[in-house]
Amino acid sequence: MLFQEALELLKSGEAMHREAWPESEGYLKILPGMLHVWKIMLVPNPNAGNFIFSIEDFYATDWKKFEMPGTVVDACVEVAEAA
Repeated sequence: MLFQEALELLKSGEAMHREAWPESEGYLKILPGMLHVWKIMLVPNPNAGNFIFSIEDFYATDWKKFEMPGTVVDACVEVAEAA
């Protein structure tokens, strides 16, 4: 998809990614209440920072919605009662 299409999806709350980027590069997102595009990195530890688009990003046609890699596992913690 084209950059302009990706930008519209970002504005509507979608997470976006370029096919040219490895999944370890994370994804772009406009976080609620924020005025800038953030790049969310997943590896080695989750973190985020403002993203600066390159000219190549503007002309790229490989934009796509980002889907989390792997399987999401729900976990719960049981608290042992004191004896």
